[in-house]
Amino acid sequence: MEILTLKNLTFSYPEQTRRVLDDVSFSVDEGDFCVLAGGTGGGKSTLLRLCKPALAPHGTCTGEILYKGVPLDKLPARESALRIGFVCQMPDQQIVCDKVWHELVFGLENLGLPQKEISRRVAEMASYFGIEPWFDLPISALSGGQKQLLCLASVMVMRPDLLILDEPTAGLDPEGRGDLLSSIKNLHDKKGTTVILVSHSMEDVARFASHVLIMNHSKAVMYGETREIFKRVDELCEIGLEVPQISRVFAKLREKGYEVPESVLTVAEAKDAMLKLLEKGGKADA
Repeated sequence: MEILTLKNLTFSYPEQTRRVLDDVSFSVDEGDFCVLAGGTGGGKSTLLRLCKPALAPHGTCTGEILYKGVPLDKLPARESALRIGFVCQMPDQQIVCDKVWHELVFGLENLGLPQKEISRRVAEMASYFGIEPWFDLPISALSGGQKQLLCLASVMVMRPDLLILDEPTAGLDPEGRGDLLSSIKNLHDKKGTTVILVSHSMEDVARFASHVLIMNHSKAVMYGETREIFKRVDELCEIGLEVPQISRVFAKLREKGYEVPESVLTVAEAKDAMLKLLEKGGKADA
């Protein structure tokens, strides 16, 4: 079932003639892990914010956004808050409380959930994300990676069906970035959360995404399963995207006549492909 559907979505900011989004259409099924990729200024962040009514920017918008078949502007505010989670790029722009535990309970208290339910959910999320050691700390004592993990936990405590993340790893060191992406992937795999995430790293796209939407000059120019998108190496390079190194290497091997798969995304797949190539003796005409 489609959890999010965009139909002919066009958007421009006030007093601007340029369209930030130009006739964008695509759909995300329940359980997908969809990554939006593309150059800076391509409309990715605007698109995500339009999918969260409380964060939607002001401007001229045409087309339609549906959540499980219901127009987003018809979805009750409470339902939107519970069902659609959003994690901003900069955690300091999202955190509103002074202590970690305050941040975790904030959204649930605003929705008026019973105290027993709040306590149960907060304890569950604190354990799931490993937040217990800094549960009572002030926000000011947290690192950038810890703040972003807290933002993720404070959204997931609401138990959304759809999790939207706008470049959540921006500004994090490699370790923090890896930890956060692993946490997001675990949510997708173990809890069945549908994920839509913006990333500039095509390596991350190859590792985590089930589907990829490529944005270029305000338009959706490619959309499909990750493996199918990475078969289009030349097109991706023309757009200016850094295709994963493994995909580039195997594209070159195919150009030289070697019998290797069209889409290789991981080191394990590359190893298997090379072993099979050696067993066959190399090139197709060998």
